[in-house]
Amino acid sequence: MPTPSPCCGRACLSADAINDAIRRLMSRPADKARTAEYQRLLEQWADTCPREDHCWTTAA
Repeated sequence: MPTPSPCCGRACLSADAINDAIRRLMSRPADKARTAEYQRLLEQWADTCPREDHCWTTAA
């Protein structure tokens, strides 16, 4: 797993590591805990991604 890097004064994972965590999470059955974790990971991804040149997305 990649080493966490500083992000907004706290440690966070790289966008690639967060994407991997989201992929693993989506293999779990849908429930409230998965929904909460997905939201947390998306917020962390949004905090991380603008700082990495290779990140891009299309907003829905």
